[in-house]
Amino acid sequence: MPITVWPFSNLWLASPPEGPALFGGWPHSIVFVVLLCALVDFAKLLVELLGRSEERRFTSDPALVTAVIACRNGADELPGTIAELRKFLPADRILVVDDGSTDGTTQVARDLGCDVHRFERCKGKASAINYAVWRVRTPLTLLLDDDTRLGGARIPTSLIAEDGHDAVAFHVLPDRRNRGGAHGNNFLGRLQRYEYGKSMEIGKRFHDVTHSVSCVSGAAGLFRTEDLHRFHHAHTGVFQGEDLQRTIIRLLNGGTIVFANEAVWTVAPWTFRQWLRQRLLGWYPGLYHQVFNFVRLMVRPGAPWRLRYEMAYNLYTVVGDPLKVWSIVAIAVTPALHWWALVIYLLYLVFEIYPWAVVRIPGDARRAPLLVLLVYPLYGALNTVLRLLALFTWAWFRYVTGSMRPRRGPKDRIA
Repeated sequence: MPITVWPFSNLWLASPPEGPALFGGWPHSIVFVVLLCALVDFAKLLVELLGRSEERRFTSDPALVTAVIACRNGADELPGTIAELRKFLPADRILVVDDGSTDGTTQVARDLGCDVHRFERCKGKASAINYAVWRVRTPLTLLLDDDTRLGGARIPTSLIAEDGHDAVAFHVLPDRRNRGGAHGNNFLGRLQRYEYGKSMEIGKRFHDVTHSVSCVSGAAGLFRTEDLHRFHHAHTGVFQGEDLQRTIIRLLNGGTIVFANEAVWTVAPWTFRQWLRQRLLGWYPGLYHQVFNFVRLMVRPGAPWRLRYEMAYNLYTVVGDPLKVWSIVAIAVTPALHWWALVIYLLYLVFEIYPWAVVRIPGDARRAPLLVLLVYPLYGALNTVLRLLALFTWAWFRYVTGSMRPRRGPKDRIA
């Protein structure tokens, strides 16, 4: 087998220059692009693993809290969610905003004794939250999705009321029970539980050191009520990434956001089709919606280095995903490069072993199943492809349908 030197990489690669004309002489150089990206991903993982904080201690005083649930067609989920919430709060401090539901959500919430308000026409989750917080009379507001189960989690009020932080993120995980048809113990549920666990146990605990958690999950988050009042006008009202945007707005205004290792449970997609819709239509378009804010936060005077690093990595993701996907395609269609697919898979698998050994559900000593570890590099590659495809979703929603334009017009106003 001849040895060929490729000018783009200046590296030796023992394989012939075979492949479709579409790629010309690029495929071999692209292999090194994806290897470089793999090393960047590994460096990020290593930095965060070695930089995690200890669990944050706190006390809980539910008398300081009102729960706000922005809900659309949640009649099936609400009874279980509110039943667990009632362990902490009386019904009159559970405020449900029915955002144009067609399934009897309002009546269900009223029958449960909650303070209920209804929009006849859907105005979006952000608008529903803005409407609700003006009616909250407690200093702290717990934002909760209609399918979030608190379980045994405590509400970490002292982190805000006494320690002076501005918001608290919980340890959010996909539910293991078959609640509302979630089928949380199927293989897709286990994959997502490990994915969420990495984000919480590694990512959020890393940022907790400098009080710079960059996304309070929309499933559950504790905020100062006055902050939700003060900064609501800065939110575009767009659904995709609405929780990420709310968090970044607070960080842009000098807020401090910490992590409480208290597990709460949310219903995650349980079919592959639902999972694709979540990523392509919900999660990843929100990433592109916040690119300008990533830059603003990265250059904000006084921002912690960990936060700048996170924003820089987000921008790297936006730029790097097209290169990764191009590399995946090049390797897949070029016979001489097929063996590199195995090399790259094994490389990512090795990178994943230590996180897999570390990540645990709070209070549970078990690791994710071994099959989750073996499949996770492929799951990560699929997520990379979906993030890139979501760029086109974002462009469609932003410039064609207009659903991701700022929702601040007359028809979006709330009383």
